[in-house]
Amino acid sequence: MKALVVGYNAWDVVLFCDGLPERDSKREYPAIRQGGGGPAATAAVALARLGVEVRYAGILADDPCGLMQRVELVEAGVDLSFCVAAPGASSPQAIIIVDIGTGERRICWSRGDLRHLKAGEIPLEALDDADLLLADGHEPEAVIPLAREASRRGNPVVIDGGTYRAGLEQLVAVATDVIGAQGFATDLTGQSAHREALQALQALGPSRVATTFGPAGCLALLEGRIVHVPAFDVPTVDTTGAGDAFHAGYAWGLLKGQDFRESLRYGAAVAALKCRSWGGRSGLPVAAEVDAMLAQGNPRSNVPPV
Repeated sequence: MKALVVGYNAWDVVLFCDGLPERDSKREYPAIRQGGGGPAATAAVALARLGVEVRYAGILADDPCGLMQRVELVEAGVDLSFCVAAPGASSPQAIIIVDIGTGERRICWSRGDLRHLKAGEIPLEALDDADLLLADGHEPEAVIPLAREASRRGNPVVIDGGTYRAGLEQLVAVATDVIGAQGFATDLTGQSAHREALQALQALGPSRVATTFGPAGCLALLEGRIVHVPAFDVPTVDTTGAGDAFHAGYAWGLLKGQDFRESLRYGAAVAALKCRSWGGRSGLPVAAEVDAMLAQGNPRSNVPPV
């Protein structure tokens, strides 16, 4: 199994706390940790940990954060031969504030001055031998020609729909699978109800569409009807990167020949296991752990909001 992953990377600083300091004061906290992040880069690490041969294509700066990101990706077994270097640029960074009690996080982030990838900057040869293309919504100009070529070759094109940005309709139109965060489908289509939003999203081109709701699982459009795939119940330390892990798990399910609904369960299992540890990557599971979760894990009772 081989995959090409294209998109955003960032360096994360994670603060675990039970409240913030008062204005113009300071406070000691139990832990501040650092590690690689970003939707596509983290999904690449997740797929590699699951045993997939992964190429990651994105822009990497040569500042300390970019160099640490590069080391972490290489150590995870991710092929960076199609990455674009950005000498002198400042890497994207995020400060993530994690509630110790619930594991929920708030993210403050900056792209730095890293430019976007251009159309054709990642050559079509990057798809050679790849069985699947996974991309986030940060680099549509570069991803659209890759997506068209992947589809021509008969391979799935999975889009991680995070925050809606103007112009993503063209990217959605060339995808086979669009799994969006809560708000993505409704913002992109203008439909406020989830069923109608997913139907309108599917009408743009992708054959498989779904919306994730964190601990409430996801809603998918299956043969014209809405189905709920629950999340798995795990002790939660940090939810950072759970969505990135979900997309990697979903892609892994497709690579293994699973159908749409079962691939979503794979995504839910990988996302849940990620939440057992801090940051976007330290809790990412290996294949045996996902298999055990799928066989023995307990589904959560949470359901998405109407």
